[in-house]
Amino acid sequence: MATISDLANDVAERPRQSDAREPELATDEVFLRPDVKIEPLTCGWYAWSHLIAPATQAMNVTYRQIPLLRSFIDNPAVHAAAAANPSLVGGSFVALTEADAPRAAALLDDINRRCAHMIAFAEAFRQLDREVQGKAQGFCLDDFYRSLPAELAGLVEIVYDLNNHPKTKLVEELLYAGGLDNRGLQQIHLHRTPSEDRPFFLSTPRLERQGSLVLNMRYTDPRLDDLCAMKLRSGSLADATRHLVESKHKVDCFHSLFTSERPLRKTPNYRGDGVRVRYFGHACVLVQTAGLSVLIDPTTAWARDDKEATLTFDDLPDVIDYVVLSHAHQDHICPEVLLPLRRRIGQICIPRHNPGNIADPSLKLVLRELGFSNIRVLDPLDCIDTPDGQIISLPFPGEHCDLDIATKQCVFLNIRGRRLAFLVDSDAVDAGLYRRIAGRIGSAPLDALFIGMECHGAPLGWLYGPLLTRASKRRDDDSRRLNGCTCERALGVVEAIPCTRAYVYAMGQEHWLRYLMGLAYRPDSVQIVESDRFVAQCRDRGIEADRLLGCREWLL
Repeated sequence: MATISDLANDVAERPRQSDAREPELATDEVFLRPDVKIEPLTCGWYAWSHLIAPATQAMNVTYRQIPLLRSFIDNPAVHAAAAANPSLVGGSFVALTEADAPRAAALLDDINRRCAHMIAFAEAFRQLDREVQGKAQGFCLDDFYRSLPAELAGLVEIVYDLNNHPKTKLVEELLYAGGLDNRGLQQIHLHRTPSEDRPFFLSTPRLERQGSLVLNMRYTDPRLDDLCAMKLRSGSLADATRHLVESKHKVDCFHSLFTSERPLRKTPNYRGDGVRVRYFGHACVLVQTAGLSVLIDPTTAWARDDKEATLTFDDLPDVIDYVVLSHAHQDHICPEVLLPLRRRIGQICIPRHNPGNIADPSLKLVLRELGFSNIRVLDPLDCIDTPDGQIISLPFPGEHCDLDIATKQCVFLNIRGRRLAFLVDSDAVDAGLYRRIAGRIGSAPLDALFIGMECHGAPLGWLYGPLLTRASKRRDDDSRRLNGCTCERALGVVEAIPCTRAYVYAMGQEHWLRYLMGLAYRPDSVQIVESDRFVAQCRDRGIEADRLLGCREWLL
């Protein structure tokens, strides 16, 4: 696999510019600043997998974004006050100021105009599914096809399961660039807003402001690759400006995103004899040997600090042989990080999906929209053989509010004899599953087990509400949550799959992920209490254990 030969492997540390004013660039050969965010947007909203897949975007536009904007426009002061309350982080409040109300109204008008076909699809789909659920009683379903509206004709299939429960399925492949084209809505937002100040992704659109720039361009545009390459390799500022900036009054803003300083990198390319494990925060782990790099769920900090963000995007290797994505939630598949990496990835490995299920859009199709063609779809227990070992996809139970979602996988690595398991946000309600997994991956103790313990997650409606064709009852919504393991269930995993190290991760507490997570735990939060108990009981059993926060490195 070719490497990027002109990238420095390691650059000596030196102080950064600390002046509040940006200095004039003395050279045309410049780098994109490390803290520049390259946010993919769609019609002004932060693009995550459900806003890239056309059907789920249509439902979110119609039943989340439009109602949110209308509510904000009617009562901007209420939203602004609620968004400023730390206890309401992650709630349905638009984090804009009262002065932004006219711009929000303009965005709403733009959405209603440009997304009219998506709104019509969402309303038609919801109506059809309600009729199917109410009228299909085990009889032949042909009558439903005779009255399909134009928005759905040729795009849906109506079926029964083996218990005569009806469901409405999508022919998702025909939605892209056809029945529900959304590519013209794609944008790229460039800015340097500190991560902790970025508004929550679900509830607040991105408005172009002083110091930021929105480019109307496809995610697959090759100009984007040239721009992303300038994070690590110098390029011509004049050429970049000519290719990307259409408005003269935005030139100074665009130039402020660049620097003549080479990025500071911490040995991104490992050349030792062992196995290096680097934890970049949340669920992002990089496993390296001298000849192999495997990156799991890439979400990184952009700006380095000495407390938590000791590793950043700049410390990822020049070539990543395999990127493994666990599931389609926003904190595990982050297009903002994937886009700058796409020309550095050998293969991107994803779980299969549940075809036709609107709650489970094809991740393969989403990644194609992001410009990836090197996609490998894995079924549970599929194995990838590498020169240094194996990558095995494992079953991933729970954490999806009991929905029939297949796009989820855990990961087992056997690299140079080192055995690591990444169980992500699994809710290990059935310890028997892990005893069976142990029988497939071998009985030798794991060198490290990584497990999520957000044991009281958000309710069903928080993430999936716009996709429900009938609102769930309050008691159901509260009981069906995005839950990870409790202490008891995590200990059941350790008993089934012995390990010498156990780490709680993916808890969403890194400051650079606040805009994606909407979480702010207290010391007495059940998630912290349960994970503290797990760590203590592991240590009592002689297992090295910790709850991870920030970044860390191990040599195995």
